[in-house]
Amino acid sequence: MIQIKKGKEPRALLKYRKQEFSSYKDMPSEVKRDVLSSLMLEQGHLCAYCMRRIELNGKKERRATIEHCLPQAVSDVNRLNYKNMVAVCSGNRDAHLNKDKTCDAKRGSLPSEQQRMKKIDVFDGHTLDLIQYGSDGRIFSKDPDVDEDLNERLNLNCETLRLGDCRKQALNALQCDISKKYPNKDVPQDYFQKLLDRYTTQTGKKTPYVGILIYWLKKKIHRI
Repeated sequence: MIQIKKGKEPRALLKYRKQEFSSYKDMPSEVKRDVLSSLMLEQGHLCAYCMRRIELNGKKERRATIEHCLPQAVSDVNRLNYKNMVAVCSGNRDAHLNKDKTCDAKRGSLPSEQQRMKKIDVFDGHTLDLIQYGSDGRIFSKDPDVDEDLNERLNLNCETLRLGDCRKQALNALQCDISKKYPNKDVPQDYFQKLLDRYTTQTGKKTPYVGILIYWLKKKIHRI
């Protein structure tokens, strides 16, 4: 998970919100499409939570949907607030068991009073700095509130979707590339920094699961 920097609200949403009796439920499909396109551009076409690749169209599991960071169940006034919106994956929402769901699908399966995040804020990098990753790809935090958000609300270690394995594979691919460039050699710190700069400033489509790559590179540089 990485910080999301919000841009300007799409003109179509602004125009629609000013209409009398506008609501998220009745938002026209063309407005929703404009909103999703804008959100995906901000996020580099990655789910705001699990960081899988998402698409405007395509296979159901990759198809992006709009998520309200402050859940609709607890905040009516923010349903059309662009600053409260992110793009997410399907979260395996058709699964029969809640343990097989992730991201907003998992959070939405909880009672309304439990849906609100305790601490994680995808727009606040300070809360995301409390996130750690294990060598097996597991995501966790020593902060109990953050860990509860990661695992109980978002289920980001969902075994059914093999999210931990996917993060581990992304990290292994990076480590393999580094080993090929520096076989049997110590890797210069400035090369780690170069890679970190590359991943933190990516434009367009970002690398899936880039959060674990950034965490690992920072660890190599700063020994966190």
